[in-house]
Amino acid sequence: MSDDRRIMLEFPASPVGPPRGDTLLVVGADRLPAVVSGWAGVVAVPASTAFATAAHGAGCACCTGRGGGVAAVLADVFRRRATGALPWFDRVVLVAPPGQAGAWRMALERDVLVTARFALQPAPVG
Repeated sequence: MSDDRRIMLEFPASPVGPPRGDTLLVVGADRLPAVVSGWAGVVAVPASTAFATAAHGAGCACCTGRGGGVAAVLADVFRRRATGALPWFDRVVLVAPPGQAGAWRMALERDVLVTARFALQPAPVG
């Protein structure tokens, strides 16, 4: 067992499995599941601006930064978890928009607050 007390962050390689009460589901705005019950919570990352989508793709690290995007959403859910506004969770599953998992991962790896609070699981090799 690890001594790492940070909240685990995972990008699933395949479709998300069944809901778990200890897990928060964070999804791209266009990826909301049909069934949201059973999770500690389901949170959508807002879609980026039209410029960012046209120039770089939704959720790119250079356009979202701390002012928005997945890092800001994780900061908010961490605060909401600490204050009791969200049920307690020990794990976060991230479902990025198509083709954006790498951009989301890069944004999270570069964010000092995210890396202090969350343990990003290694990217799958292969």
